[in-house]
Amino acid sequence: MKRIYSNISPITKAYTNLNHIFYLKAQNPQKLYLCVWDSFVLENAMFISDSKKTKEQRLRSNVEMLEKLMESLQMDYKIIYLSDAWSRLFSNQELSNMFHKILASLTLDQVKKGFAINYIPFGDIELSRINYIIADYMIATYLPDLFPELSNGQPTHYVTSQRFRVFKSQLDHYLTSEISRYNPPKCVYVSNVPVIMHPEKKIIPSSEMSTESIKKILKAYYVEIPKQKEFYDTISVLSTVLQSLSWKGKEISQEKANTLLSQMEHKDVIEFFGENFYRYFTEVNKTVSNITIKKKKKNIFITTYKEFDMHLKPLNRIKFEILKFCNGNN
Repeated sequence: MKRIYSNISPITKAYTNLNHIFYLKAQNPQKLYLCVWDSFVLENAMFISDSKKTKEQRLRSNVEMLEKLMESLQMDYKIIYLSDAWSRLFSNQELSNMFHKILASLTLDQVKKGFAINYIPFGDIELSRINYIIADYMIATYLPDLFPELSNGQPTHYVTSQRFRVFKSQLDHYLTSEISRYNPPKCVYVSNVPVIMHPEKKIIPSSEMSTESIKKILKAYYVEIPKQKEFYDTISVLSTVLQSLSWKGKEISQEKANTLLSQMEHKDVIEFFGENFYRYFTEVNKTVSNITIKKKKKNIFITTYKEFDMHLKPLNRIKFEILKFCNGNN
């Protein structure tokens, strides 16, 4: 059974997050475990509340969009939150000790290797994110122990970004050398997805934006006309949603778009991608607007006597006797 574990940080409804869902779908998982890095999102300087929504409400809205997209793609998925998983991980003394051993073994020279990776500028990664990266891989490896109510089998694959290559060998060394009944899952690295980000504002085109806002990001990012491969990869991203591209009021094929882009001037490249990213978001918004998510009851993880007193102690002997018969045979 192909079980995939992956993580996502929905600071906005950016195309990179939406495309990640399509990327996961293309891996043909029989089960998907998606860890939402809520702790990282809520502490991120780019994630701000406005007069209409609190930070928590904005996060729920962003996650709901991803969940509706997964529903529309008929994916069998479970969403877990890093804040919950983090608490469970560090409640386990063995795993907590292992985490600190791994962290103590990493040097700045090893982390510095990440600067050579052509991804989101590695120098912008906060130290807290390194903690999350380590914890996330451990959560994926020990998922059946940490979330027994969600998983009775370890994920077979770990879908992650290219920057994880910097940490993998060191993490694997500890996860395989310690006495454990689990081996780390096989890594699948997301590739060929251009990250179009404003170099100063650090924002990525997202579904909340107008065509003009998207074009401002494109213009700041594409100081020069990009190489043909970036044209091809960006069009591939757009084509996961759009059946055809659009230029000057006409619909064109993916192949035709690549040919036209190679002949365009800089301003036309910006116009082309601005128009088609807006169409991409319009189609996604249309799809998710027709999906309703059923509310799921949240599981309670009991870790302290106070929580025991609050949630379990009220279950008196009569209630326990009733629960004994709730075994699936009655």
